[in-house]
Amino acid sequence: MNNEKLLKLQAYLDEELAPEEAGQVRDWLSIDPDAQAIFQRLRETRALLAGNELPVKVPETRAFYWSKIEREIARFDADLERGSSPVLSKWWLRYALPFAGVALLTLVLVTITKTTSGPLAGYFHEIETPLEEASAITFHSQTAGMTVVWIDSGAR
Repeated sequence: MNNEKLLKLQAYLDEELAPEEAGQVRDWLSIDPDAQAIFQRLRETRALLAGNELPVKVPETRAFYWSKIEREIARFDADLERGSSPVLSKWWLRYALPFAGVALLTLVLVTITKTTSGPLAGYFHEIETPLEEASAITFHSQTAGMTVVWIDSGAR
């Protein structure tokens, strides 16, 4: 059974169909046992929900509740007409946010360049050697993807 037919059954149960459509659904229910079973389940579910629904008591009257909403909308409209927003009217906030962004970006860049375990670590490394008079020359080829280190111990 498709969704459209299921929705028709639900609408028939809730008495939301026009008399002509309700008659068609009634005729369909009289000949289709699957539709009868689904309709019976819908009826039972509706009865269970209606019988076990907890009553909700609102602490305010309906008129007072809607008047609060109306006052809040009027206050918001008045703020828009004045052009003042409590957050954006602070002059320092307009300058503090960009400054904080620049400071954060600077801190990240300094941290990346100083670190020896980041993505630039291959370019900033030291070679330690026990030979006091040794020298080293490093060559790195990006296109070949290799690094060559020439160590000259000075011994002849």
